[in-house]
Amino acid sequence: MKVLGVIPARWASTRFPGKPLKQIAGKAMIHWVWDQTKKSAIISEVVIATDDKRIADYCRINDLDFVMTSSSHPTGSDRLAEVADKISADVYVNVQGDEPLIEPEAIDAVTSCLLTAMDRGIELATGYIEKASGEQLDDPSIVHLVPSMDGCVITFTRLPVPYPLVETMQRTVHVGLYAFTRKALKLFSKLERGPVERAESIEVIRYLEHGYRIACVPVTPGSFGVDTPEDLIKVEAILRKK
Repeated sequence: MKVLGVIPARWASTRFPGKPLKQIAGKAMIHWVWDQTKKSAIISEVVIATDDKRIADYCRINDLDFVMTSSSHPTGSDRLAEVADKISADVYVNVQGDEPLIEPEAIDAVTSCLLTAMDRGIELATGYIEKASGEQLDDPSIVHLVPSMDGCVITFTRLPVPYPLVETMQRTVHVGLYAFTRKALKLFSKLERGPVERAESIEVIRYLEHGYRIACVPVTPGSFGVDTPEDLIKVEAILRKK
């Protein structure tokens, strides 16, 4: 079975333009993500999917495999679907290009979760950290995932849910990893973006809005997305200690 790791990387971030090439401890952020993804025990091959010549030039100079894609894709997973038109694989794993601390074990856990879930007819999987910090609960850039009792996603949201009306609840942190079968990825790209996806700006809500199930699995804490220059400083401090 071929499992392709795809790292979407675009230049035009609203909050932090050009962040894939921002330097962290002497190396571009996208390069950190590449190196971590290459350590996965399950990933067969890794490519960076970009729409920007500057990112492509960096990849070319540093021997990172890349695919040029359209600039019109609304989300990273839509960009993955174009990669699927160019590179055949059984499973496509979306590893967010702004997660330089992503653990290879987390990539493997989400991919393994999908392979198991396929026996139940579920063709998309993701991961989450089981306990959010107090700071994360107050941060709208943090996405929370509500798991069901059978290991699937009830919902994603930037609000700290569930609300503890009668029982103390532990809130999670969603990790930017999505493992798709080829069929699910092609379907995802054809589905209409719904009002909840647009409101929350969380791409895989589209899959839920159209009535499909998503498997989920807890992963090791430690990774977080770089959304601002301040996040970059935090990541650099962590990496310099390693």
